Amino acid sequence: MLECDQRVRPFPHARTFFWPAPRVLVLGLLVLGLAGCVYLPRATQRPVPTIGSQGKGSPAASTLVVFLPGRWDRMDAYERHGFIAEMARAGVRADWVSVDAHPGYYRERSVVDRLHEDVLVPARARGYRRIVIVGISLGGLGALLSERDQPGKVDALVLIAPYLGQNKRLLAEIAATGGPAAWAKGRAPVEGVFERDLWTFLGKKNASLPPTWLAWGDKDSFAESHRLLAPLLPSDRLFTQPGAHDWETWQALWQQLCERSDLFADEKKAARLP
Repeated sequence: MLECDQRVRPFPHARTFFWPAPRVLVLGLLVLGLAGCVYLPRATQRPVPTIGSQGKGSPAASTLVVFLPGRWDRMDAYERHGFIAEMARAGVRADWVSVDAHPGYYRERSVVDRLHEDVLVPARARGYRRIVIVGISLGGLGALLSERDQPGKVDALVLIAPYLGQNKRLLAEIAATGGPAAWAKGRAPVEGVFERDLWTFLGKKNASLPPTWLAWGDKDSFAESHRLLAPLLPSDRLFTQPGAHDWETWQALWQQLCERSDLFADEKKAARLP
C-alpha cells in the first residue's frame, strides 16, 4: 500500500466510502486515486490491534484515553506526533490505548463492534472508571458512531477536526433550517444515506451526548461542518486554532485541550496527590 501524509485530502462520496453498494465496492474502496495516492484497504483483525500504556494487570490510573486514528494514519500516529508526551507534560494522570481502527473496519461496518468488544468492555472489566475517546478526522466520526450505536459506554468524547460528511448542499440545508436540532426535528434516520443519518442523530442526540469537546482549525477543509456542530455544544468545550487539516494544527489544539480545558481536570488533581 502506498503511504500518504496526513494532509488536506478529499474524501470520496460518503455513501460510497462508508456504506457502499456492492456494485461500487471494488471501485470505491479497493482502488481510490486520491491526490496521487492509491488506497488499498488493509485487512481487518479480530480483536482489533492496539498499542498503549494500559498493560494487562490492574490499571495504573482510573482514566483510560482511547485514541482513534485518522484515515491515513497508523495507530502509532498519536504517540509519534507528541500527544502522549503532551498529556504527561500537562500533568494528566491517565493510561492510554491507540486502536488500529483503519478504514477497513468502517468499510465492513465493524468499527463500533470491535471498539466496544475489544477495547471498551475489557477496559471497564479491568476497573477503569472514566473512558475518554479522542478521534481525529475519520477517528472523530468513529467516536460519534460508537456513541450512536453503543450509547452511554464512554464518559467523554474529544472530536478533533471530525469528518462529518462533505455534502455542501446538505450542510446549507441544515444551516438554512436553523441548525441540526431544528433540521432533525421529526426526521427518522435513513438507512444507507450516511450524511443525513449522521446529522439526524446529532440533531436529536445533542442534549444527551456525553461531555463532548470539539476542536478544529479555522482553515480546515471540513470547517463548515464543524461550525454547524459547534452550537450543539457548550461554548467552553469549543476550541479553534489557525490552521488546516494537518498534524501541526491538531498538535496545537491538543495542547489547548490538555492545558486550558476541563477535559482532564480530575486527572490533573490525581497526579498532584501524594
